[in-house]
Amino acid sequence: MAMRAEQGRLFGWQGLCLRVPEDWDLGRVDGDYSSGYARLDDAEMVRAEIEWREVPARGRRLPISQVVDRYLDKLTKKAEKSGMDFTVQRRARFLKDKRWLEGAEYEAFLWEADYRAYNVARVCGECGRIVLVRLLGRVDENMEALANEVFPTLTDHPEGDEVTWSVYGMTFRMPMEYKLSEQDLKSGHIKLSFERKGHVCRMHRLSMAQTLLHGGELSDWYPGFFRKDLRDFDYEVHGEEVRGHAGIRVLGRPRSRWRQMLRPLPFINPRPRRYLDGRIWHCDAGNRICLVEHLYRKRDDGGGLTDTLTDGFICHPQGAASDAGGHDGLPAGAQRHTEVGEERAG
Repeated sequence: MAMRAEQGRLFGWQGLCLRVPEDWDLGRVDGDYSSGYARLDDAEMVRAEIEWREVPARGRRLPISQVVDRYLDKLTKKAEKSGMDFTVQRRARFLKDKRWLEGAEYEAFLWEADYRAYNVARVCGECGRIVLVRLLGRVDENMEALANEVFPTLTDHPEGDEVTWSVYGMTFRMPMEYKLSEQDLKSGHIKLSFERKGHVCRMHRLSMAQTLLHGGELSDWYPGFFRKDLRDFDYEVHGEEVRGHAGIRVLGRPRSRWRQMLRPLPFINPRPRRYLDGRIWHCDAGNRICLVEHLYRKRDDGGGLTDTLTDGFICHPQGAASDAGGHDGLPAGAQRHTEVGEERAG
């Protein structure tokens, strides 16, 4: 089950990045940049869990050993309550390469119950972020080699002023000042929305493009598929090559107030009047349709952000195979929405 790092899949969320086996993908996610939790699954079981939180601006931070004490104390009580055998090995020595931990306070430890978990808890020496990563395997499964491939790929803060996001095979960079405001992780259509004052950026990735297009053109498909999103705009669609692929550019301006009055509008929190600049392209190599949209309130506020986001969007990895047989980024037979409210493993 060992993974060569250069062959794995990148998972990126809220400034955290980790390279994992190709068949691990997001099963659940909660929280925001300041604190949160993400779970990665394969077709059989939970494989990795990541928890993070920022050190409070005021107050004393606990030593990482005490953070681990509290975590294990909760697990021990849970195991006792359920009558399950539970063993722990503190300060475990399963990590072969510790260069990625230089300057950080950390502890590696193992616990075993119905699963065996390899854990690393650390406080970044640069940003002070507290991160706990655990990899889970069956008790009869040797995960040590894989742990030594995965753990060293962990980064817990962005380099520079852009954040890398990577989920279900969709990878892009977003300026740090834009915060995640909405996530829609449906099978076949991934959409992440980001906001800062007066601006919204939306990143889409749709699978099975050949089926969606039915041999037609993007310029014909796009207005129909996104008609609800476009109803507040007077827009124009132009053919344009995007990242070497057949694509279109959409430019929208707010509909006239008179035209908007002719149809029902919400009485409370009416939709703001915005301009739209978007790029849409069909990636043949990945059998995907990719969209980058920037919405802004003032005519001259576009600032070329759509082009910047498009340039940082990886629509397919080198050597990617077509996902025509299903939703790429999910194991066969495991198409699903991101789960919300499910009890965490362990």
